[in-house]
Amino acid sequence: MISINTALVASLAAAALAVPARAAADPTFNAFATVCGDTRADFAAVAAAADAQGWRRSDVVAESSMPGVAVAERLSRELKAGDTSLTLSAWRGATKSGVQVSACTVRVAKPDFAGLHDAAQAWTGFAPQDDAATKAIFRFTDTASAHKALVSGEYDAAAAGTGMEILTVSGDNHGAVVDLLKIKK
Repeated sequence: MISINTALVASLAAAALAVPARAAADPTFNAFATVCGDTRADFAAVAAAADAQGWRRSDVVAESSMPGVAVAERLSRELKAGDTSLTLSAWRGATKSGVQVSACTVRVAKPDFAGLHDAAQAWTGFAPQDDAATKAIFRFTDTASAHKALVSGEYDAAAAGTGMEILTVSGDNHGAVVDLLKIKK
């Protein structure tokens, strides 16, 4: 009886791990993770990663719609991933009080919100704090070994430490957007 229960538990655990593994294999999210996520939206690292991955310059202007942030640098790039067109935009800036803000966004021509949502959850290692039919928001900070989910009382401390990161995945019939915003005091 014990060996059957052990086998059942092992089988269920393997099945639970299979979904995130498939989700993390999403080529669109992987393109985002390589240039935005793995670089923690650090502008210079984003530019270097985009160049190394073959993203070509684009005429699309990287937008900064964050009130109170003076943008110092911005870039725009394009990439074809399979049969999907991706547009990368990134910028960095600061508030008058010296808070550093950077953003890295990938727009996807084909809508696949569910796939991107699942891949984002697998990448962060936790469920989104805000989750709706077409938008998911993950708030976290980085530790030495993983992303640490944040609750509202931890935002300021995270921004004053390694930085607060906000990953947003949204989509509609026209496409999807994966965006990483980093705030560092």
